[in-house]
Amino acid sequence: MPVVGGLEDVDENEWDRQFAVNVKSMYLTCRECIGHMVEQGSGVIVNISSIASIRTISYPCISYAACKGAVNQLTQQIAIQYADQGIRANSILPGLMHTPQIEHYVPSGYGGDVDQMIRKRCEIVPMKRMGTAWDVAHAALFLASDEAQYITGVELVVDGGITCTIH
Repeated sequence: MPVVGGLEDVDENEWDRQFAVNVKSMYLTCRECIGHMVEQGSGVIVNISSIASIRTISYPCISYAACKGAVNQLTQQIAIQYADQGIRANSILPGLMHTPQIEHYVPSGYGGDVDQMIRKRCEIVPMKRMGTAWDVAHAALFLASDEAQYITGVELVVDGGITCTIH
């Protein structure tokens, strides 16, 4: 979950933890898998990033946004380096998602009211609802499929249109 806070709010230990969880874990996983993909002459990597990697969202989360920006570049570097070996790599950038986790993470700005937080988050999205894990899963399935065989290095935004409204 994003750690709320700006530059002066997030301490170095939290910064390092966020990078370990959000970037190093993907780096290690990709590194472990890439040799097998090279050997078989094909493969697909689909990494999960966030719209926070390309836009400022409704609250400050400097470490999370920086991590997810790093995920985008990690993925694009892999996409370019291994494209001629039959390996594709893409990122999915989810927007506001309704998961069980958000119900345990109620910022003080909502007064501890989960229902109010959900309503306000839904109002931000042009589709007037948050996405679900299935929305992200379906995007990942498409990117991993043969129907996406000419797609690599893409940052696929799955956000109900929210990035069209945030500048």
